[in-house]
Amino acid sequence: MKEKWEQFSTEVEKSNSELNEFLFNGGLNTLVLKKAEKFVKQWNNTKKLALEIEKYIMVVDPLEIQFPFKNERLTEMWQRWKDYLSEQHGQLIRTRSEKSAIEHLLELAKGDEEKAVKFLRYAMTNRYKNFFAIEDKDTKQPDKRETKGSDFD
Repeated sequence: MKEKWEQFSTEVEKSNSELNEFLFNGGLNTLVLKKAEKFVKQWNNTKKLALEIEKYIMVVDPLEIQFPFKNERLTEMWQRWKDYLSEQHGQLIRTRSEKSAIEHLLELAKGDEEKAVKFLRYAMTNRYKNFFAIEDKDTKQPDKRETKGSDFD
């Protein structure tokens, strides 16, 4: 976001320079300049508002995320998890939150990357916003005996 804000600020400055060049060196007569005062006042208010908004723009540089996963499946599942949160819940994971979430996931899974994959898959399947430790019995396929005689046979 910081990069986009800097691009926006640069464009505002360029526009301001072009406007000043046009108004004061464009050979406009006094009547036209008088009529432009209302526009210039609005333009100055817009620049002032942009400076006020800048206070709320993220000024913290993002962290570089180094995936500690050895398992490529977990790396792919993690990306799927981030995409899922964005698509399903409209949540964007910023870098500090992502780093903490990765650490938390590995802690919940006790370092077992296959368990971590199951935790993420289970949370997405059930449309949860968060992942959590689950028992193996929650992720197992039902026994043939358990499904025998069901409506799905």
